[in-house]
Amino acid sequence: MQIVYHLGAHGSDQDRLIRTLLRNREALWQKGIEIPPPRRYRGVLGGAINSLNGGLAPAELQQTLLDALIDGERADRIILSQSSFLGVPQRAVSAEGLYPRGPFRLQGLSNLFPEDVVEFFLSVVHPATQVAALVAMSNGDYDSVMGRTDPRGLRWAPAIRAMQQAVPDRELVVWAQEDLPFVWPEILRRMADVGPETLLLGDDAILFDLLPAEAMSELQTRIDALPRNEISARRDLIEQALTEHAAPKAMEAAVTLPGWSQDLIDDLDEIYAADLAEIAAITGVEFMSP
Repeated sequence: MQIVYHLGAHGSDQDRLIRTLLRNREALWQKGIEIPPPRRYRGVLGGAINSLNGGLAPAELQQTLLDALIDGERADRIILSQSSFLGVPQRAVSAEGLYPRGPFRLQGLSNLFPEDVVEFFLSVVHPATQVAALVAMSNGDYDSVMGRTDPRGLRWAPAIRAMQQAVPDRELVVWAQEDLPFVWPEILRRMADVGPETLLLGDDAILFDLLPAEAMSELQTRIDALPRNEISARRDLIEQALTEHAAPKAMEAAVTLPGWSQDLIDDLDEIYAADLAEIAAITGVEFMSP
């Protein structure tokens, strides 16, 4: 059996991704892929991890978890998604960087199904966007998120490397939130482990938020005329449509944080770009990019 953990991260389109997959739940179930609603296992996995105290789940606990996740019939692949997999927003940042306890959390999730195939999926997010999201999730309390941490220390590459090293025998799939308009259909299918020929509802959910209705309709017509495996050509059409029609405010979220200057954000732009290049080169990480 295959277990998929969608980890987030905070500030990404995590909820939209799982909601889109849930729209296709019945069709995917016919292929042996189960997507239990997140409310069904909220708190269940964390409690199980705590009970193991770093150990591997015995067969009895594994069966108990499966009974909580699926109804009776055995699934070939189970997709699970919760932002709490990486912890609460207030602990995402520390003097050690992003998600210092991420490696331990991945180990805990991996240990729940030690003999099965386990895959982790994670969207990285520009630090400015992520901190703004974390602060919003923390009732606007900036200090509870950042404390005295230097924003320039919020680097993704060391965090991803530490996570991969914590679970070296597991697959870790990573993409950048900012690339989502171009890689969304591939992420949906990679997570479900289906090919480009599989039709999924919500393939264009991200683009609807970025383009006016007329431009979106024109883009859909042009994409529908392409063979389904012409991914590069589809991305070219999307880039053209976004360049010509997307409102700048739709493509770039404004970030207003205490003490943050444009110079700081420019520095973070460079750090983030370097991190993405470094992540793409990490052995054991599958980096999905346009």
